[in-house]
Amino acid sequence: MNELLEKIKTQVEPVLDRLNAYLIDLTYSKVKNAYKYVFYVDKDTYVTVEDCSIISRELERILVDEKLISPDDQIEISSPGVDRPLKFLRQYPKHKEKYFSVTFKSDDKTMTKEMVLKDVVGEKLVFDDRGKILEINFSDIIKAKTLIKFK
Repeated sequence: MNELLEKIKTQVEPVLDRLNAYLIDLTYSKVKNAYKYVFYVDKDTYVTVEDCSIISRELERILVDEKLISPDDQIEISSPGVDRPLKFLRQYPKHKEKYFSVTFKSDDKTMTKEMVLKDVVGEKLVFDDRGKILEINFSDIIKAKTLIKFK
């Protein structure tokens, strides 16, 4: 199945590039006599319902034509949502001024902090940790998730 997923990703990436989107993750599950494929996609702006609809139609056509999936299989397109950690540096800029839970390497230890993302400068993420500016290399981030804060 891993080889099939890689072939699917190879077909999907040019379609997403053309639509200014990119693949975050691809999961699948068995549903009766078929498979359900969930494509988590993102954009440098926010993913809309219309984006998901367009991507779904394009991917289904290509993947069925290439015989990578069956016409009985299901395709679902989703944005990553707040429950999924950010995986790529390019996901961060649109989340400036948002709260994050960030687990990162600092010297020889692992730390987790809740902070506000202030900026992205090259490979560095600049956070406000209760008034103190903290710069973290993207490569040192183990896990980062946006948080919903109610005031």
